[in-house]
Amino acid sequence: MKTLRYFIALVICSGTILTVSAQNINTSFAPGSSITELNSEVPPVNIYKRENIIPEKKPVPYTYIREADVMWAKDIWRVIDLRERVNITLRYPITGKMEDRYSLFNLLMEGIRSEEITPYQFTSFQTPFKQPTNLREIYATLDADTIFDDNGNPTEINTNSQNIKQFVIQEKWFFDKQSSVMKVRIYSMSPVIFKQQYNPITGQMLPQVERVPVFVVYFPQCRRLFATHYVYNPGNDAQNISFDDLFFQRRFASTIVAESNIYGNRFVTDYLRGQDALMEADRIKNDLFVMEHDLWEY
Repeated sequence: MKTLRYFIALVICSGTILTVSAQNINTSFAPGSSITELNSEVPPVNIYKRENIIPEKKPVPYTYIREADVMWAKDIWRVIDLRERVNITLRYPITGKMEDRYSLFNLLMEGIRSEEITPYQFTSFQTPFKQPTNLREIYATLDADTIFDDNGNPTEINTNSQNIKQFVIQEKWFFDKQSSVMKVRIYSMSPVIFKQQYNPITGQMLPQVERVPVFVVYFPQCRRLFATHYVYNPGNDAQNISFDDLFFQRRFASTIVAESNIYGNRFVTDYLRGQDALMEADRIKNDLFVMEHDLWEY
């Protein structure tokens, strides 16, 4: 008898559940309509929510440095060649934006267009922030295909960053006696475009290529923008880092081209060529680490 009562109660509960489920079924699907029309929400393209690099992220602030704590300092100029394998993530995508990724140059251009970054006209690497520039002058240097409106404002610009192959950065190396550590801070960055040279009479292509700095930016002003955009990691999609992290952790390859010196901060290529210039760059690099090492007593 108890078994029969239990069976009847089970049947009643099952019928109630089926009735509620039937009420929740969407019966509004009509012939000719598509599933896209019924579900207007865009499905996610990831299995988790990205929270590491978000628009609200802020860069890690620099620690305050007193002049009295700086025992030694040296200005260094480096060239980051985007054709090197380590730096290839800074070069691509070449044309504009790909999903939510930018190349380093295109990200700087976005910051300039939004007026978050102030570009300066290149005068010399020794005095980078003398004269501000504007988008019109930058597009002229890039030889970009630009369409202007009746007021002379650019409305449509095709800026292909394929010829941006190098960046020149200026950094300050210094020894902080408060923390007893050699530190480095980047404070200027300049993209360099490679322009093919032609014979002005015959129009024939020449083997020479002119390296032209497009503009100069103040690196600390770019850090907030760098912190909110990530660099693609070819080896692991789950471990992407921001542009700010990349420069802060110095995950790039570069070659030293100059150091502050008595000869007006002349470049290595002004007095050496070829392999001798590379050996001079290695000597300057080694002197930086030897300087820190010799300050310690064992």
